[in-house]
Amino acid sequence: MSFESDDTDNDDNILLDNDTSTDDSEYGKNSKNKLIEHKKEPSNTASDSSYNFSNYLEIYERIYKFYCQNEHKQWQLLFSDIIKQSSTPYQLLYMFLDHTLSTTNNKKHKMVIPFIEQFKQIRSSHKNIELDETIKRNILLKICRRCIFSQLESIIDIFDLRSIDNQSIVINFINEQIEQQEDIIFISQLTKILKLLEINAISFEKIIIPLILKSQWETIKFIVEDDKIFQRKLLETIDHLISTDKINVHRLLAQYSININSNYIDIHILKRAARKLLKQYNFELHDFPNLAMHEKITFLKTLFVRKYLDRKNNCDDEDDQSWNEQIKELIHDNHDLQIKLIDLFVDYTDLDSGVEWARFYNLEDFEIPEQIRTHRQNILKDDTTIIRSTSMKSSTCLIKQIKDNIYKPTVLLSDIVYIELDTDVDPFLNRLECARCNVGSHLPFVGFDCETFMDPTQRTLNSQIISTIQLASLLLSRNQYLYGIFDMLALRLQFDIKSLAELAQRLFCSRDFILLTYNYACDTSSLIENYPSMNDALMQGTAVIDLFRVQQYILEHCPQVFPYYDALLNSKSRGLSELVRLCFGKPLDKSMQTSDWRKRPLKPAQLIYSVLDAQVLVDIALLIEKRTHSLQIPWSWSNFKGYIWTNKAFKKRVGMNQKIENS
Repeated sequence: MSFESDDTDNDDNILLDNDTSTDDSEYGKNSKNKLIEHKKEPSNTASDSSYNFSNYLEIYERIYKFYCQNEHKQWQLLFSDIIKQSSTPYQLLYMFLDHTLSTTNNKKHKMVIPFIEQFKQIRSSHKNIELDETIKRNILLKICRRCIFSQLESIIDIFDLRSIDNQSIVINFINEQIEQQEDIIFISQLTKILKLLEINAISFEKIIIPLILKSQWETIKFIVEDDKIFQRKLLETIDHLISTDKINVHRLLAQYSININSNYIDIHILKRAARKLLKQYNFELHDFPNLAMHEKITFLKTLFVRKYLDRKNNCDDEDDQSWNEQIKELIHDNHDLQIKLIDLFVDYTDLDSGVEWARFYNLEDFEIPEQIRTHRQNILKDDTTIIRSTSMKSSTCLIKQIKDNIYKPTVLLSDIVYIELDTDVDPFLNRLECARCNVGSHLPFVGFDCETFMDPTQRTLNSQIISTIQLASLLLSRNQYLYGIFDMLALRLQFDIKSLAELAQRLFCSRDFILLTYNYACDTSSLIENYPSMNDALMQGTAVIDLFRVQQYILEHCPQVFPYYDALLNSKSRGLSELVRLCFGKPLDKSMQTSDWRKRPLKPAQLIYSVLDAQVLVDIALLIEKRTHSLQIPWSWSNFKGYIWTNKAFKKRVGMNQKIENS
């Protein structure tokens, strides 16, 4: 974390550098005369709080010129003479630093620490030099505002800000700045001073809340560091700020004299920050009730999107029952979530389901939206009681499914090998690897996919838990697909770290087959988070071809390869379902996407659905081969084999693995 930022002040009184040059030959004679004149001049400190540096500008520029020419003895001698002959040396040092930091010349800014170090030498030989009381506030107001972090320690030392008397001045000044809330960058700088001084007189919350509200996360990290107590306090503070109870938020701000309207707090930014910090600090979500509540609401909205938008062409009683079970498990007896659920049914214009769930949770009329209340009353008036079991079977679908509109090849359950014991893994992989013998020198394609689920009660929303890994390969000798489903919830309890690493090596770095994936970068994030020991093989990925990259290449260079490409449609979608449509004229079947992938045993429909995503990758690769051959377009899969990471993506995944291993 770097704090070497040049936060210069935007005062109207900033003195701009004019780079005045002078004649070096006159240095000895003129500088002595200047020093005598300054010694005779009365000090104007008492009358002018900004002090008068104009008479020193010529000497300052001489010092700067010597400094640039690396003539250190000359500038040190000149600076020492002027300090020694001053009746108020600290005041003069302050003016030199103030002018240096007020310029826009970054090279001059580098003179701050040399000035201070030279002053220390002078002070050590002249014990009678004392700090002027009149400049202490200006040190904080101007010098500390403008300096960079690496200069702070030296400034604190030279002006003796660690003394008991000066600490009280610092505390009062910082308190005043925090309450005024005028300059958050300056407040951020002052909090670093508190950290360096190791002062605990100002409460953690009073310091941290203004920084949170202004997204000063680098400063916050500096304050918190690796202190687990501070990390928990930080998350607890954010948790209070995102509370849906505005009265409690207002009370928190008033308690620490922070003058800001709670309605202007950006909840979305704070939630995103809290999610990252929760993973980084390795705390449990349930320890922070407001954040947990927001995550559940977000997950609830996600379930509605999947049910009413992603699955709008499908009507499946089993899938709806699974959706209802997830809703009940998520909400449980949380009254606020029950109310939010009914609101969402109104948003999606499904009033019948809203009435059913309101009855299921015994919600009174005053607790539900007017639309649901009116609809319920109309049902009672018409004496039309809809009796459904408490299992809450399927709601009416928005659009009835037309089965011919989706790509769904026939898969027999008897062709699927379900693997839940570690002893069954090697035999299945051996079958895949031996398939090479059936096709000569051509490496067979193996489709890869995994099913995941989110558990908002344990993790943050963006954490995916791997439920199954699916593989599919076409055995050309028999023109038959071989499917394998690895039950990772069962296998992870049997595998040790070495076994997981070996499994990943055989899949992602195989020399016996080409592993087809779609959006490989996304898969690696989930896999590394779940199984850190897979990291090395995943990052190498020598056997991998990402069909997402292939799709991008074909659309850009030879879109005629896709039989159903239409330039007039100009679809911006780049998902797997769109790739399937381009190849086969129909989107991919997503009917079981909202299924509960946590429960065991998996339903037959889930087993078939899961392997289809792996099979379709092989179907696409074979179609591309066939089309490029018939269109006489040069094509080689070796051009796409292996995954090339961007620096950012590589560092992110390596860093993710290190954090998980450390935790």
